[in-house]
Amino acid sequence: MVVDEELNRKKELILGHELVFANRIGAAIFERPKVSFWMVLIPLLFLYFIYRMQRYRNGRVKFDEEFMVTRRRVMDLAVESVAMGAEPDVNRVVRQADLSDSLQEPYASWIRVLAEYYMDLLSADGQSFELLVRSAYGDRTTYLLILNRLGSAEKEFYSAIKPRMAETEGAISIIAAIEEQSRQVRRELAERIFA
Repeated sequence: MVVDEELNRKKELILGHELVFANRIGAAIFERPKVSFWMVLIPLLFLYFIYRMQRYRNGRVKFDEEFMVTRRRVMDLAVESVAMGAEPDVNRVVRQADLSDSLQEPYASWIRVLAEYYMDLLSADGQSFELLVRSAYGDRTTYLLILNRLGSAEKEFYSAIKPRMAETEGAISIIAAIEEQSRQVRRELAERIFA
């Protein structure tokens, strides 16, 4: 399948925005090490700070990469669907995730809404992410509706995951932080675009 240059340009704008979104979420859930006065007096503490800062950076990069895996898969699906004028094959992305049976339906629901969102933006006109959003949704209320649908679908998927993650230390609080930060960042985005 050959994808035109315009569709690829829009794809990169949207994925660039999603990476910024991932960075904002990562910043909220990873605690950045802080420099203290004692590090100046005791150089060994500064070496430990450097080690912790490197772990922080590596963790943030890994988080961004993992956060973007599903989004990149869904974007490829959306581009293909828009280029061919066809419905997205959500099940293909679900199969790639290799999830247990109990997680497949909530995951598929999230993928469906995310694909719809991407397809709306890919079908819109604009030279920036913000202009694509304005063209696709027209006003803040309409945009907030799709963002709320997206947030609800993500929350349902995270709710399905939580029982499996209960034994992993801190997982529940991390999921809660991701949900809260996602909601906040999306609301700020809508307010900024439709100011």
